[in-house]
Amino acid sequence: MISIKKLKPSDQLDKIVRFWNNNVTYDPVTLELLKEKTFGDPDFDPDLNLFVEENGKILSFMQGIIRKIANDQKMGWIKLFATDAKRRRQRLATTLFQQIEQKMKNDGVTVIRLIDSVPNYFQPGIDPRYTEAIAFAKHHGFKRFADTSNMEVDLEHQDFETDVAERRLAKEGFLIRRANQDDMHLVLALLSQYFDHWIPEVKIAFNNAPISLHIAQFKGKIEAFSAYDTNNLNTGWFGPMGTNPVFRGKGIGGVLLKRCLNDIKIQGHKRAIIPWVGPMSFYLHHVNAKLTRVFWRYEKEL
Repeated sequence: MISIKKLKPSDQLDKIVRFWNNNVTYDPVTLELLKEKTFGDPDFDPDLNLFVEENGKILSFMQGIIRKIANDQKMGWIKLFATDAKRRRQRLATTLFQQIEQKMKNDGVTVIRLIDSVPNYFQPGIDPRYTEAIAFAKHHGFKRFADTSNMEVDLEHQDFETDVAERRLAKEGFLIRRANQDDMHLVLALLSQYFDHWIPEVKIAFNNAPISLHIAQFKGKIEAFSAYDTNNLNTGWFGPMGTNPVFRGKGIGGVLLKRCLNDIKIQGHKRAIIPWVGPMSFYLHHVNAKLTRVFWRYEKEL
């Protein structure tokens, strides 16, 4: 018998992990990662986290998220979704989506996007190799509005030494170091001025041990930062990073990037992932990063 159930903290996520990894080709998850994406999301709502079950077997899973954005407006996301490869085209995902979409409408959501549910997101869009997911998006009225991509860095065959560059920057008055808890207000001051959309992710860096944030300090102020493990923890996920525009071009960003990548290497990862890439040439130049995945971004107005 088929039934639709809500995902609750008492449910055993390991069952959904097995289902996901059997049906999602390019993006396997661990139990810890799925916990981060579901119950670890501050906007988790069991009414928007649904799965189809038949005789104890999961056939389809879909996670919705509603977040408040500017001016108290609400935006919705279908953050994760998958269906058993042998049971697709049977309206299982459609049934879940219609229920979630109606709940979002009732809650005042005006736009729904797919996957890129910042700040706690899994990927920045749909990998077009998931042909069925692209077809699902189009069938349900989603329109492609942008593309983005991920890069990867080979950590095994690179030396991320920064001593020489740090000594050069020190002569100009810049102190490069790992952030500590006392730096949070200074980091937030920089973010509030130039990078306010990254505040939730950077705050997570301060919860890690060691703090997964490296900074450049100049005359008592933090003027640049680079972070990792702020999303998709323990997967080699890099970012975000940024520099006060006044101090760009001095090589500060490259140094902070390498310090983070060296930390990821020490964790035991063979590669680092740079998601949602903007300045591709910057990452290519400093650490020989290569484009590895492309994502299509979709949204639907309600």
